[in-house]
Amino acid sequence: MKHLVLHVGAHKTGTTLVQKALQTNREAFAKRGYDVLVRNEYENLTEGYHSRWRRQAGSLGNVTKAFEMVRDAATHDSLVISHEDLLASVHSFRTGPLYAPADNVLRIAHKVLEPERTTVLLYVRRQDRFVESSYLQTVRVGSTKSFAEFMEPVTTENLRWDSLVEKIKESIPADSEVRVNYFEGIKELRSRPFVREFFQQTGVGVVPKFPFNTEAVNRGYSEAALKLALVGNGELETGDRRKLRLFLDANFSNVTHPSPLLLTKEQREEMLAALAPSNKALHEMITGGLSKDAVDLKVNAGESPYLPSGK
Repeated sequence: MKHLVLHVGAHKTGTTLVQKALQTNREAFAKRGYDVLVRNEYENLTEGYHSRWRRQAGSLGNVTKAFEMVRDAATHDSLVISHEDLLASVHSFRTGPLYAPADNVLRIAHKVLEPERTTVLLYVRRQDRFVESSYLQTVRVGSTKSFAEFMEPVTTENLRWDSLVEKIKESIPADSEVRVNYFEGIKELRSRPFVREFFQQTGVGVVPKFPFNTEAVNRGYSEAALKLALVGNGELETGDRRKLRLFLDANFSNVTHPSPLLLTKEQREEMLAALAPSNKALHEMITGGLSKDAVDLKVNAGESPYLPSGK
């Protein structure tokens, strides 16, 4: 394989928007010699091998089998994979460091796919908001846990993005490109420029077209939706839970209704204070890795945007 591009999330950082854009621009990637696989396509192609490893703590042999199936199905000599569950599940930080198996997954990918060139794209999100969004995602897919129950095993040490970045860099060839970005940049760029910047960072040379509404992709749960989902998830069968999820997404999103209040101001400040040294190191990684043609964003300027209000 000539070029492998891995967009590995993180979860809740615009991955659905990016994947929609990749799908609708697939032909442009194909003309440049690239296959495109987004999350659902990857899962379908690999017949659940990767997800069984992720969900059931199965053997890494399942990950190897999944990448072998991807390799054997390739129709071009380069590949873009966008999959926020590729390295671990959305709540991996409840049982250990963020995306703890990342090194094993990336090493297997390289062993099986044998790329001449590798680009890894990772978007990060401020940890207090990340854990809240991760919790809401677990409720969307059926959990009945309260936020307090969800957070009970979580330690701040498990929420270090800088440790994940180091792990990624150590598990792939030294000449690989690792691009780390603040998801918060989407507030400055808005949806379409955000996607354009992502496409630019792949190094493929595709300029995206947008035959879809970029502002209506993957809205989050509101406070009302959360309350209704927690009740419904405990009472309904799988099929009816899915119907409820679609109804809540359409009628009770955080676009039209107030967002849930999960962490208190004091809890946010405590979390960010504990993570300040880690987030300062992360900021140096991000700003030190900016390319000359990177968009000039306020979020990349000055100190880390992930520090507590009192610095």
